[in-house]
Amino acid sequence: MVDATRSVMLPSQPALTAPDGIVVCGLGGLGQACLSSLLAFNLPIRCIDREPPKWVDLAQGKRLLDVTLLGDMRNPEVLIEAGVASARAVLLLSQDSGVNLEAALQVRLLNPKAQLVVRSSGGSSSLERQLQDRLPGLAIVDPQLLTAGIFANALRPDGTEAAFDVEGELFVVRSTLQQQAASRDLFDQLSRLQRLVQWFPIDGAPGGPPASGWWNLDAKPAAGDRLLWLELASTLETRPRAHRGQWAVLWARFRLLFESCQEATERLKDRRNSLLSWGLLSLLLLLFVGSFLFGNASPLRGLMLTLALLKGEYLDAFSFIISGSNNELSPAHFPLAALALIYALGGTLLTAWLVALILDRLLAARIGNQEPKPMVAGTPYVLLLDGGPLAARLEQQLRLQKFQVVRVQENKPEPLAYPSLDRALRSLRHCRCQAVGVLSEDLMANLSVALELQQRWPGVRLAVRSHSLSQSSNFNALFEGMQVINPLEVAADAVVATALGERVRGVLRLAEENLLITDYKVNSSDTLQGLSLGTVAGGYGLIPLVLIGYGAIKPIALPNPERVLQLGDRLVVLASLAALRQVEAGNLKKRCWCLELRSLRPNAPIFEVQIALARYLGSVPGDMAKYVDLEHGAQRTAPLYQVPGRLLEQALKRLGVDCELVDATTCEA
Repeated sequence: MVDATRSVMLPSQPALTAPDGIVVCGLGGLGQACLSSLLAFNLPIRCIDREPPKWVDLAQGKRLLDVTLLGDMRNPEVLIEAGVASARAVLLLSQDSGVNLEAALQVRLLNPKAQLVVRSSGGSSSLERQLQDRLPGLAIVDPQLLTAGIFANALRPDGTEAAFDVEGELFVVRSTLQQQAASRDLFDQLSRLQRLVQWFPIDGAPGGPPASGWWNLDAKPAAGDRLLWLELASTLETRPRAHRGQWAVLWARFRLLFESCQEATERLKDRRNSLLSWGLLSLLLLLFVGSFLFGNASPLRGLMLTLALLKGEYLDAFSFIISGSNNELSPAHFPLAALALIYALGGTLLTAWLVALILDRLLAARIGNQEPKPMVAGTPYVLLLDGGPLAARLEQQLRLQKFQVVRVQENKPEPLAYPSLDRALRSLRHCRCQAVGVLSEDLMANLSVALELQQRWPGVRLAVRSHSLSQSSNFNALFEGMQVINPLEVAADAVVATALGERVRGVLRLAEENLLITDYKVNSSDTLQGLSLGTVAGGYGLIPLVLIGYGAIKPIALPNPERVLQLGDRLVVLASLAALRQVEAGNLKKRCWCLELRSLRPNAPIFEVQIALARYLGSVPGDMAKYVDLEHGAQRTAPLYQVPGRLLEQALKRLGVDCELVDATTCEA
């Protein structure tokens, strides 16, 4: 056990008074996953937990033992002892969002400049929104919602690897298997609306992480290679499905009602529902007895009077019963009056029950807490079981991609969701289930339901939410056709990126790696200012998705690599946590290519050639004159990244320049 009154740094770690120190408060599943990501950056770290943590990785626990304090994260003395006053960022990751917010206020008093990351326990409360708006440097994250995209992609039944939307644009990641050796190199396979995410050569493992651009675009894929392509989908795909005709929906309702009546009849025959059987028999007996008691030798008259009594009309019906006796009430009529009264009281209860049933349906329809409308027979759908806010976010993403979604929420009924799985399965018996997400917080209950549904639908895709399994992706091998996903484990990279000052929109899981959808706004001190998007992609190893120019309204999806970032521009990228760290530090990769200019055709437009060179080399046209002076032999440009180099090569060849992109190791800087 570690004493909260002392704090000893590991010999290999710098003091936490350094400006890049990180304090992690709350060492549950999310806290330990964040520590694993932070340790890869060799940052000075301190930890706070109320009780000795139960380490999933014992080696990590031993490594962090001497920098872990035991105490309440809301206690100023504990925070000061942990070095919060000089920390760069503080992660408040307790499962109780109220504790996290209270601790955040204490941290802000001790350190006005630190980046604060507060874990939300589900649903954005008014207090969380108010604090996030009023306190600068405070980011509230919900790890469940951050990873909704991973669940959505695990449930996609269309064969694509992933799909996500940014600024109203839909992006799709597709996997293609090379059937034969390619005749074109990778660069020629690129297009305006397509980017390469990962290349899996058949003869070995990938040479780098996805989206990093580690590959040589001059290479040609061999037969058996697998490629992941990011494509901009048609905007039509973001539109919802056209609704089926009303007649088809009405026919589906009638069919379900008819089959429900058949099932009720079968249950009566099999005597499985004794209460319903006795109730029906009792009603028939009452009608039969009343027809003879109240009919005065006319069974039809007696039946009508019995129905009137069951409706609750006592005086009028009884007066009609004794009408043959000159409407005079005698003691001989008392037994008949008592029996008629019993009929009337029972009928009143029956009428009240029917009225209550009708009102319940009407109120449910009025407040929106009704079951979903029946779907036409054969309609494919995705089934989501429980999940609360996570299921709501999943439904939104899947519907945007034109999938029919059906939700079941058993513990907390929600509008347009079935109250039970059995009820949903009965209503959807004629439809086709393509994927099931089991999203409750109980892993064993999730596995039980998932295995039962997998036995019912052998080919269905299954995604199971886990809270207790570390490295849950390793457990997928135990259950064929099922993906076990731990949101806390997956969201760790997004939480760490937020602590480092990034604005993370979501997380994707591609090629066994976590990729973050991150939003940048270019300012005067930003390392991205003045760089072309080709340099950003090649130098930092990321994929620019959407660019919104300063003052512009319409976003540009998959913008041109030659576009230069200016102050006020907003850029959304797809990148790993390591790549975002390089952007923050301004550590560009080495430029490995240069363009060799060999000759010009006689009528080549020299000034246009200089403009093209200046645009890609980040200079002015006047400085490019030395590259077009070819009297003394070929000239080589300053080093470039491969994509801008190939684009410059194409542009110069169109202008009549004989040139070629060559290895930069032989180029002059």
